[in-house]
Amino acid sequence: MKTVRELIALSSDYLARKGVDAARLNAERLLSDVLGLARIELYLQSDRPVSVAETARYRDLVRRRASGEPLQAIIGATGFYSRDFKVAAGVFIPRPETERLVETAVRLLTPPDHRLVAPKVVEVGCGSGVIAVSLALELPAAEVWATDVDPRAVQLTGENAHRHGVAGRVHALLGDLLHPVPATLRQRVDLLVSNPPYICSADLETLPPDVRRDPPAALDGGPDGLTVYRALAAAAPHWLRPGGWLALEIGADQGESVPSLLAASGLQAVALERDYNELPRVVTGRQPEG
Repeated sequence: MKTVRELIALSSDYLARKGVDAARLNAERLLSDVLGLARIELYLQSDRPVSVAETARYRDLVRRRASGEPLQAIIGATGFYSRDFKVAAGVFIPRPETERLVETAVRLLTPPDHRLVAPKVVEVGCGSGVIAVSLALELPAAEVWATDVDPRAVQLTGENAHRHGVAGRVHALLGDLLHPVPATLRQRVDLLVSNPPYICSADLETLPPDVRRDPPAALDGGPDGLTVYRALAAAAPHWLRPGGWLALEIGADQGESVPSLLAASGLQAVALERDYNELPRVVTGRQPEG
């Protein structure tokens, strides 16, 4: 039997040779999952022998990661906005950059005069529900409607809402774009938010193997990557209340095209925000008052 330290060293080298980024972190997360330990406990128990059965399971997980299967899908969980969320293979796995979208949305719905007593939020393309649930948690009075075309995503959003105690305020709906949202919300929405697919169709095959395992509908933004942005920009004036906001995550090369779409739709105060790597990340626009 090998020790925790030995297994981490061996699997880190193996994953690095297979081209996995942050190989040691991946090795540690996988072993933590197998042993039921926090990462810090791996160091506190570095001389612990790992049983034959545990080693066999660990090696299987390491091989899956080396083949390109995302770490989050393997362990069935991911961290987002300082919370743990359930994820599943076949449902889009959130990236850390999307936390910038949540930060922006929370700021938009927390004005200095605190007029928004119970904000109405609609998210398009909810995936595992990390945005919808995070907003419900950060804005305790908010009510959130979250849509997706994938039944698995709708179910997972509901499970994560229940897990974090906001199932009563997060409504996961099956359908395309805004079609499943109750018509009574037209021109009453305080925030329309989305991390839509923004990869050009021709570029899908150039993505890293672990990204290509995400559902195509969550990646493919059409010939120029802007198909869903056009739809949301056109729909926003019909759903937002006067003064309501549209907030969208964008690709690094869309810092000019998406703001132009929002301005052309009649939204005002269109602004671009960068992520912590100084890349264009979030575009916002406001429905005119009155």
